[in-house]
Amino acid sequence: MMIRHKGIEHTVYGEAPFLAARICAIGCSRGCPGCHNEQLKNDDSLIRIQEVQEIVEEVRSNFFNEGLVLGGLEWTEQPAEMQALVHACKEAGLQVMIYTGMTEEQFIKRFGEPDGIWVKYGSYVPGGEPHEMYGVKLASSNQIIKKYF
Repeated sequence: MMIRHKGIEHTVYGEAPFLAARICAIGCSRGCPGCHNEQLKNDDSLIRIQEVQEIVEEVRSNFFNEGLVLGGLEWTEQPAEMQALVHACKEAGLQVMIYTGMTEEQFIKRFGEPDGIWVKYGSYVPGGEPHEMYGVKLASSNQIIKKYF
């Protein structure tokens, strides 16, 4: 399957409970005030298209990557690609974490109960109270990380 994304960053620390590569989705329609990825939304020159296995191999080729974070913009707006990445990474023995602005209830209603992955739920809320879960700093108090193992 072909995956559209706006780049892969390797050896990312502090975005997940593991050292990871992070892959950016191609868009987000949420419109969160103070979005720190705003500059990426309209820059279509960044869009890359790769086979899912090519992405998995790229992640695995970096010795330090223990998994993949689907973060940056909103992967739930690319559901088939999101699910293909999750499946391929799990098959390759990589850890996976999805970042979404959805609540846990919204995510589960749309995609079902996650299995064998991490999910960070909640949109950024300006002025929200930062906190930490599983060693990951979260920007506002409505954000949570759930471990589905």
